[in-house]
Amino acid sequence: MLSVLLILVLSGQLTAGTAEEGSTYAIGVLAKRGESITLQRWSETADYLTQKITDARFRIVPLPFEEIEPAIQSKQIDFLLANSGIYIKAEHDFRAFRIATLINKVGGHAEERFGGVIFTRKDNQTIQALSDLNGITFGAVNPTSLGGFLMAKRELQRHNIDLDKQTTLHFFNTHDAVVDAVINGKVDAGTVRSDTLEKMSASGMVKLHEIKVLNLQTNQGFPYLLSSQLYPEWPIAALPHTPKTIGEKVSIALLNMPKDHPAAVSSGTFGWTVPANYESVHELYKSLNIPPHKRLPPTLIEWTDHHPIATIMTVASLLLIVISLVLLTENNRRLRSTQRRLSDTIGKLQSTEAKLKHNLSQLQESENKFTQLAESALDAIIMLDPQGKIEFWNPAASKIFGYTAEQAATLTIDQWLSTDQQSNPILEHIGRCDKPLSGTLLELDAIRQSAETFPIEAAISSVTLDKGCHVICLIRDITQRKVMETEREQLALQRTQHHKMSALAQLADGIAHEINTPIQTINNNLSFIEEAHQDTHDLISTYLALIAAIENKSDLSTKLEACNEKREEIDLEYLNEEVATTIRQCHQGTEQVSRIVRSMRIFTSDNAVHEPTDLNKLIKDIVGISRYQWEQIAELETDLDESLPLVTCSPSEMHQALINILMNAVQALEENAKQQTGKITISSRQQGRFAQLAISDNGDGIPESAQDQIFNPFFTTRDVGEGTGQGLTLSHDIVVRKHKGKLNFNTEAGVGTTFLLQLPLDQSDQPIDKPMKTLN
Repeated sequence: MLSVLLILVLSGQLTAGTAEEGSTYAIGVLAKRGESITLQRWSETADYLTQKITDARFRIVPLPFEEIEPAIQSKQIDFLLANSGIYIKAEHDFRAFRIATLINKVGGHAEERFGGVIFTRKDNQTIQALSDLNGITFGAVNPTSLGGFLMAKRELQRHNIDLDKQTTLHFFNTHDAVVDAVINGKVDAGTVRSDTLEKMSASGMVKLHEIKVLNLQTNQGFPYLLSSQLYPEWPIAALPHTPKTIGEKVSIALLNMPKDHPAAVSSGTFGWTVPANYESVHELYKSLNIPPHKRLPPTLIEWTDHHPIATIMTVASLLLIVISLVLLTENNRRLRSTQRRLSDTIGKLQSTEAKLKHNLSQLQESENKFTQLAESALDAIIMLDPQGKIEFWNPAASKIFGYTAEQAATLTIDQWLSTDQQSNPILEHIGRCDKPLSGTLLELDAIRQSAETFPIEAAISSVTLDKGCHVICLIRDITQRKVMETEREQLALQRTQHHKMSALAQLADGIAHEINTPIQTINNNLSFIEEAHQDTHDLISTYLALIAAIENKSDLSTKLEACNEKREEIDLEYLNEEVATTIRQCHQGTEQVSRIVRSMRIFTSDNAVHEPTDLNKLIKDIVGISRYQWEQIAELETDLDESLPLVTCSPSEMHQALINILMNAVQALEENAKQQTGKITISSRQQGRFAQLAISDNGDGIPESAQDQIFNPFFTTRDVGEGTGQGLTLSHDIVVRKHKGKLNFNTEAGVGTTFLLQLPLDQSDQPIDKPMKTLN
């Protein structure tokens, strides 16, 4: 034990340092029979070390063959328990150092060595010896498995059989899986480590009488089936990053483990012994030429030592070749040099000529393109030099202005462009390279040769050339467009007026009815007042006769009786009450007529002046003048916010927009008027920065096919001749374009439609929105 500790100290392979109290250390174990069996076999050993080393804890990490090196590199494990081949590679590549060697156990026998066993099924008559393995399928554990592949590979190599070339290899990653593959006929033969068959037989997983061992070896004192030579058992090694003190404590604890301790029993071993000599394993890897002992190709010096005669002949041949090459090179060097210089000169000349031709061709092509573009352009193209003189004047410019290119070259700006308005950007940028222009679009007035002034649209850009900053003007005569815009505006005005008149004609019967009712009331009341006036006149006449009798001191009884009779006849008290009521009704009637007339005046007015407007009053007016249109079709309710502030808008235009939307709701209810009474609701609310008006109906809703076109001009869902298709279009134009508001709608089939009209309380800087819809 002391000698082992001395070796550990002198080797310097363990990393110097001290363990942190309470740290957990991972022991990576090769899971040759799978993860669960590995944990079952070695967890007791980790518990044993945790009990013996009070300042540390240990845990088992089962690792397949391919995960061992990554686990060492990433420092996921602190100790490695694996086969001898994996250990020597970890020793070579990572400076791992063995601290103990496993004492294996089968039955009551202890063994510190193991080998490989090559086997097939007992009933396989075609395979009797190693030489019969040529051309068969062969199963092994892993390319890095010592007992499960490499030992058998070396043994077969000695018998001139190359497993990689002469067999079809299959790797199953665990020893148990290899045995199962052979027994079940998945492969013809296979190899595992020497104690695997016995342990599987003891656990009932395989029957040894079904197994045929090839190249059976008898080694005195070795109790297992064997096909190869023996090699030292698995070592446990400390890795370089593992604290030195922990490595020493683990070594001492393992060497002191009793062979009957539960950890030894669980692992199927007799515990541990001092580290064995693994030189035989190194020799195996050297013979197989695999890492860490893979041989590199021989160096030149090694090759010459082994082949002296061939070396001399090769050197002599090379000398002759060199001498010949020197002579040929010397003779041809000057010629090649001269040819090269000449070739370079010719190449440069040809390249320069080609570039010149290419550049000339591009310049000619660009000039032709520009010339064709400028001459075929319908717009005037004019270039001004840094002094404002005309440098370029295309045919379209001559056609528009009346000057030829030669005449234009002598013109000043004020001779062809009016400079008393918005042409200052052109004047400001002439000769100014510090303020580049890029497609600035202006509407200006230009001057023809005939002194006629006409409107143009000019796109102004600037470009810097050798002589300074040049201004380029693309000019279009927009005289015809201005005329068309004026005609379009007039047409739009006429269309709006026509729609107003159509709507007014539609409302005419209702308005006449609304006016006729109060007029009739006033007329009847005036007849009553006329009769009351006659009765009052007669009563006053009797009183005047009474007064005359009093003055004449005549008999008063007759006159007084006549007065009383007349008073009772006309019922003066009733007359006084009814006359007052009748006069009040006349006032109400005239007010109603006045209100209707005022609404009509607003509706038919062409005055588009925006002014503070009471939208609630506007709603009440349109409800009044349209009553005759909706009262037989629907019930109309209003829900108005009396605190709604005044909104700056055109009353006549908003009056028209609301009438159009209301009439649209009435028309939506006409078809269902016979089945049920429709309902129209008009409400007003303040929504943030907007005043919102909502006009809802409980009709059938807008068909889905019409929803995207509802605001398009002349679009209508009614039959031909029953609608102009302009009402909602004009309403949208009034609300969105003229008042910077929003006009949207919500609709649901069988439920109805709601038009939402929003007007900004502050008309300044409001974006113009496109129509939107919401489908439920």
